[in-house]
Amino acid sequence: MSCSSAFRKTGKALRTCLIITLAAFAISQIGIWREANAQDRIQVDLQLVIALDVSTSMDVEERALQRDGFVAAFRDAEIVQAIQSGRHRRIAVVCVEWAGEQRQNVIVDWLLVSDAASAGEWADALERRIPGRLPMGTSISSALLRAASLFDSAGYVGARRVIDISGDGVNNRGPDPASVRDVLVARGITINGLPIVYKRLLQGVSSQDDDTVTPMRLVDYFHSEVIGGPGAFVEPVLGLHHFRQAIRRKLLREIRGSEDLAALPPADGPRHGDGAAGALIAATTWPTAARSSAEAPPR
Repeated sequence: MSCSSAFRKTGKALRTCLIITLAAFAISQIGIWREANAQDRIQVDLQLVIALDVSTSMDVEERALQRDGFVAAFRDAEIVQAIQSGRHRRIAVVCVEWAGEQRQNVIVDWLLVSDAASAGEWADALERRIPGRLPMGTSISSALLRAASLFDSAGYVGARRVIDISGDGVNNRGPDPASVRDVLVARGITINGLPIVYKRLLQGVSSQDDDTVTPMRLVDYFHSEVIGGPGAFVEPVLGLHHFRQAIRRKLLREIRGSEDLAALPPADGPRHGDGAAGALIAATTWPTAARSSAEAPPR
């Protein structure tokens, strides 16, 4: 969205424009600094920001299952093997909890993960954290901006930069998430989604009666408004029992990168506005589109 068009629209649109413009400038300056200082930083195959939804719509059990899913994943031998299969045989990971516009907290700082011991160290640090519960709505866009700001806050430079964001609802505070997504993708960041889709109430996704709103509507929302970048994908959490499986699958795919991307959907395939079928396939304009894992059984 251009600033000229924003001036002709609402005050909210103008505010969104100004926020995104300032964010784009800040990220561009960080990018210049990053390139100038890359030689002084540790090279890794992946810089990964894990952004956990802890808004008030997430209950105690869900927040614990979300945390424990990432704890278990980093203790998984196949995850460690995937990390060691990259060129540099190491990744850097940070974890942040988020909710409303001004509600983002780093709970596990950047750590270099290269083997079972360091992966276990990261898992232990996360396990020691009691999941937060942050108020003031759901601002996916603000969470993405905060996550993007973390990439150059440590002594690492990644061949790939990925934001792994979970969420059980749609953006209802802050800038338009699709506009923020476009800025971040232009800066070389990939955003993948972990929508929590088994709940009946998807406030803001549809004005229809609660019983008529299918969980796949949130998958569709993440496809069209949140994810982006080369090979961006969605990995839905289909039930309370599915957190660990979904998180493990998602991390494996992110760590392996382009080697584990699904095939590009056909040019005449379904689009994200075509109901259930469209919700299963990411119809993005990014260089590499990728299938959602919603149609595949957990492995």
